[in-house]
Amino acid sequence: MIKKILIVDDEPSILRSLNRLLFRAGYKVFSADNAKAALSVMQQEACQLLITDFRMPEMDGAALLAEVKLSYPSTVAMVLSGYTDFDSVLKLLNGGAAFRFLEKPWDEVELLAEVENAFKAYYERSNNIFVNSLMASSSDAIIEVFADGKIGRANGIAKQMFDLDYDPYSTLYELFSTTSAHELTDLIAKEKDHAVLKTSKDLDVEVFVKVFEPGALLLHLQIIEEAPPLFSSSINLPAVLDQRSIVRKADSLLERGEAFSMVAIKLKDYAFWSNIIGFSEVEALVDEISATFLEQAEGLSGTLGYLANEQFILIFENVASDLDVYERLTALLKPLTIEKFRKNGLGVEFVISYCLAPWDGNSGRELLSHVLVTNSLHVQGHSGFFMRYNAALIDRKREQLLLSEALSYAIENEQLYLHFQPQFDVCQQKIIGCEVLLRWQHSTFGDVSPAIFMPIAEHDGQIIEVGYWVIQRACLALAKWINQGVALNKVSINVSGKQLAQDDFISRVKAILANLKIDTALLEFELTESWIVENIEQSAEILSALKKVGFSIAIDDFGTGYSSLAYLSKLPIDTIKIARSLISPIVHDINTQSMIANIIRMAHDIKIQVVVEGVETLEQRHILEQLNCDVIQGSLIAQPQIEACLLKCLGVA
Repeated sequence: MIKKILIVDDEPSILRSLNRLLFRAGYKVFSADNAKAALSVMQQEACQLLITDFRMPEMDGAALLAEVKLSYPSTVAMVLSGYTDFDSVLKLLNGGAAFRFLEKPWDEVELLAEVENAFKAYYERSNNIFVNSLMASSSDAIIEVFADGKIGRANGIAKQMFDLDYDPYSTLYELFSTTSAHELTDLIAKEKDHAVLKTSKDLDVEVFVKVFEPGALLLHLQIIEEAPPLFSSSINLPAVLDQRSIVRKADSLLERGEAFSMVAIKLKDYAFWSNIIGFSEVEALVDEISATFLEQAEGLSGTLGYLANEQFILIFENVASDLDVYERLTALLKPLTIEKFRKNGLGVEFVISYCLAPWDGNSGRELLSHVLVTNSLHVQGHSGFFMRYNAALIDRKREQLLLSEALSYAIENEQLYLHFQPQFDVCQQKIIGCEVLLRWQHSTFGDVSPAIFMPIAEHDGQIIEVGYWVIQRACLALAKWINQGVALNKVSINVSGKQLAQDDFISRVKAILANLKIDTALLEFELTESWIVENIEQSAEILSALKKVGFSIAIDDFGTGYSSLAYLSKLPIDTIKIARSLISPIVHDINTQSMIANIIRMAHDIKIQVVVEGVETLEQRHILEQLNCDVIQGSLIAQPQIEACLLKCLGVA
């Protein structure tokens, strides 16, 4: 990563001397002779270290550091000034706005040493902010683990999963007490980067090593069942093995060199069943299924085990082919098709996956891990299809985690950039705005599609800081266009609901706009319909606050979710964007034309503008013009493009 330093001083000789010293030491150096110019440099470069004088005209060092702390919380600041300023700087030091105070004239060796210390502090602070953001925003449990197994930070999901109370937290060995210490040590040392472990609550948890920190690592944990069981089955059949016994059985067969199959079987939609026939009836149903499985397994050279969350494990001995597994599973399930296993006209269904040993694993625990993970990925599959473990599925999941880790450093490594897609006003017959689109070019993965990395960023929490980066860079471009005399009604930026929910979202965006002297009315934030509807009360409050400040609000991909204008009339929405998939058949389908016409008419009735995405042909454009659509965007107007190409579309040389 390039180490960037911004020097701020109103004396040219000071700037020259510092620039020369730091450049020779291998740093990339920027300079500014006043605070306003410094903020402009920060908007462009987001330097990790700021070295500033205290006494400066118009805005002094204290005011500059306050602005930097708000907009660039990771940046480390040092004050280089006369000793007479120390009492004033002391408040900045105590408040955390300044890292060090150095007196003029400086000692070069001391200054370079403090600069290195400042970069160490930057990495620590940046990592700290990232981890806290990740923990607050991730949809899964995350815990911080040190080299000795002690747990540091944990997010709310992890605390709930493990009943964690900080005083201090437990060790990893206590959380997974049924797992061998050797296996956990391998995980901590990253001898392995993935495992399936059982918690003290008897839940199977898929664990991935996610991000390394100095002296610690983050573990990303997912319960293999997406929700805890709504009831606990009372299986007390002595012939049904527990997890340890299943693993020992598999290890014994592997040692003898025998071929066998390990199968995971889970009752599908048990929450749905509990709603249909009641909790106690479902408990009885699971017990009856268990007895049936046990009876059938005995005649099929099978051993039955039971884990948690209505998950059964079967070991079929003397199995050498997939066909053999299919035949035995078909025989096993046959009794469950009879009438006594049908309730309210519905038959019992299962999610079933399997491994073949020794080909799919070298140990009982590894086979169990593989079959459970496969079953979790197969949860929406058809019950008549039995999925075999495929290493590519696990590799794909690991690749997602590698992308997630790489994305955490994409901003610092300067891998992100923007494209802009013009928006064409049908009435004015001209381009009146654009949508900002994020792109990622990684040194190893190449061009990573937003369809791949945006869901990862949303799930794992990077979306917050990445989102601020997009807003900042889009506003920088907008400020430049304004200075060039380019007239645009607004610039649309996609914003995550998680980012909007941050307490400081509005203040951070206002600070960016204020520094660039951009009117809030020029920005439009695009939100997903699903986030608004799923969080209707919270979203109404947040959207009202955005509207009060002056931002425009658009609903992206309207037509792919709830598609109801009823709730839109109750929210401060300015625009709906009709999804590409909705208008694709519009040229040849009268019903689609009628539907789009009704959406446009009803939207206009409640003063909402309509933008149609994905317009690719003249025929589509002409029909949308006849239906009184307001704005269109798509390949017919222009593909998403770099800034220079957008300016050409706008007639700017």
